[in-house]
Amino acid sequence: MSRIEKHIDQIQLQLRVNALIKSMFIGLGSGLLFDAFQDSLAVTFSVSIISFAIGAYFQGLFKDQKSHALQILHERLPALEFSLELLDKKEKNLAETLQWERINQQVPEQYPSIYQEGLKVFMVFFLICAGVFALSFVDWTSSFNQEMLQPEIRNTLATEEVAPLVALSELQVTVRPPAYTGLPVQEQNTLEIKTIKGSEITWSAEFSNSDQLNVTMVNSQGEELIFTKEKQIYSLKDEALGSGIYALRGYQGEEKVFESSFFTMEVFEDKVPLIQPSEKEVYKFHFQKDPQVMNLEARVSDDFSVKEVYLVATLARGSGENVKFRESRIDLVERNFKSATVSVQLDFDALEFQQGDELYYYWAAKDNKLPESNYSRSDTYFIKYVDSSGLGETEMAGMAINVLPEYFRSQRQIIIDTEKLIAERSSLKEQTFNETSNNIGYDQKLLRLRYGQYLGEEFENSAGGGSMVEDDGDILAGYRHAHDEEGEHEMAVNLGASETVVEESHSEEEHVSEDESGLGDLLSAYMHNHEEEETNTFFEESTKSALKMALEQMWESELYLRLYEPEKALPYEKKALEYLKSVQQKSRVYVKRTGFDPPPIKEEEKRLTGELDDLDQQIRKEQLILQEKIGPLASQVIGLMSKNELNGNDQLIITEFGKLWTAKMQYSGMEDWSVLLELQQLSSGEISREGKIQLFESIYPFAVSGERKSTSYLQQQDLERAFWKHIK
Repeated sequence: MSRIEKHIDQIQLQLRVNALIKSMFIGLGSGLLFDAFQDSLAVTFSVSIISFAIGAYFQGLFKDQKSHALQILHERLPALEFSLELLDKKEKNLAETLQWERINQQVPEQYPSIYQEGLKVFMVFFLICAGVFALSFVDWTSSFNQEMLQPEIRNTLATEEVAPLVALSELQVTVRPPAYTGLPVQEQNTLEIKTIKGSEITWSAEFSNSDQLNVTMVNSQGEELIFTKEKQIYSLKDEALGSGIYALRGYQGEEKVFESSFFTMEVFEDKVPLIQPSEKEVYKFHFQKDPQVMNLEARVSDDFSVKEVYLVATLARGSGENVKFRESRIDLVERNFKSATVSVQLDFDALEFQQGDELYYYWAAKDNKLPESNYSRSDTYFIKYVDSSGLGETEMAGMAINVLPEYFRSQRQIIIDTEKLIAERSSLKEQTFNETSNNIGYDQKLLRLRYGQYLGEEFENSAGGGSMVEDDGDILAGYRHAHDEEGEHEMAVNLGASETVVEESHSEEEHVSEDESGLGDLLSAYMHNHEEEETNTFFEESTKSALKMALEQMWESELYLRLYEPEKALPYEKKALEYLKSVQQKSRVYVKRTGFDPPPIKEEEKRLTGELDDLDQQIRKEQLILQEKIGPLASQVIGLMSKNELNGNDQLIITEFGKLWTAKMQYSGMEDWSVLLELQQLSSGEISREGKIQLFESIYPFAVSGERKSTSYLQQQDLERAFWKHIK
């Protein structure tokens, strides 16, 4: 038998002895009390036996005390680490076996002594019954005794004073939001408060029996604010700066005579203005033939009021280190509104927007918050004034990349059409379904071939499929559909100059290839020849690789669409779109070195997604330290939940655990408020059984994980050696 099992047996024996002594006090006391009022010895003996049996039943004399013994050992011996449940496991794994052996060695030889606990009440009951039995022999008919006792009783009743109870008789909470919000003043009779940050809150309370009463407000950290008293009304005024929980307390001298439950105060922030530009494209190109005035619109709204809206436009001119910037601010006439669609006209002539320039602009708005307004701004949008008369090879490559967004929408449309076809499959005839799937396959092939052109795969054999060469040089003429021509014609116009340069280059390369003198072979290594995908210079290697992978995905997608299996084609379509997006991000713009605000980070996409190795390591370290502190205190709080009364040290433990839990909430959020409320109820002795269950379920995982982490930290080397020893 192990040392722990001996301790359990000893504790069970002591519990039975304790229950036996309590039952004997109950039986003997009941018999003596009953015998004081009657003279039958048989009846007295029967009452004693029955009382003993009832007491033994309720005290658990005949019950299995093992679970109670385990609980006592957990409370008295922290070294057991709440691991005695392993005793009932017949087959333990390696970790459980090591844990059992470790706690067996840490258990002290001397077992706790508990047989005398809780006997005082039963002993007092027995003594009272014995006293009553002894007084039954006194002659109460003596007039002397009556004359002596009755005046004493009357005097005692006359002089005895009952201390009046202090109670909250009336309460009024006035919440006055900041004037700029326009929200009405709220008056309520409850202590639960929800308001905006910066609100002025006034508590007014009246108490019964409030003589020499001092009232304070206390938060979860034990910090107090004192109420002022005027004509029996206690009042306090404060500003709402953050969320938390609080309670009211009353003192008469040093004695606490009143304490309310803890209530929540939820404070929310004033939101920044929301700006939703109607422009969807971040990068645009402006040509000489385009209108010189651009209409811009945006939807601006705020939870209270928008004070001002303006547009900031920055003109960049020059190249390299000679880039110059000029920033202009355009104020809008719309002011002091809650939600509106605002517009502004960008006059390129007034801005002196010339060929080769770049224009950056963004929307900005401020609300009416005081003393400092909330500020927000939109994304930065870019407009490039294309100088089509002097495009070089570098500019052509940039144009080819920047024009790609036109095709991204086409790829998205293919995905949308495929998803729609899959959803309507059950309602379509087989022939109609097959025709639609085949048409989408044609669209996918069209897009694949068009990208093949820009990659340098100008022949069908290098992009997959048969020959596509036509007399007029348009390799897509046989596969183009009417609904695709809109975007393609626009692209053709935008790249008219680029195609001219490319065609001239083709002509020169053909002459070199026809040169039979060998000079063509000598010059071929130094000439631009993008008819071969491996030697074209339109794109850098990373961009070219991404486009190749996109073409491979399009080829697989087209294959399954032609086989009338759009479900299998959809993953390849989405993967192709991902590669196309990566190519779109290769586009570059000039950024002002100083005095220019860069584009804002999109919080939903970019915030906290950078390289945060050092910061992340520091946060994990802080969480680990906090976890190590919470674990042992959680175990102690669980042990305190079984006590009927808590002393000062117990309440200090609960307060310290509450502070650590509050620090933990900065990582876990405000969902753990209920634990703070239950801790306050446990400290004041007002917690219900349901509250104990909820508190136990909330903090028990931290107690277990804390013990495991502590054990691993202190005895890591020993456990590792034991593990490798047993695993063999």
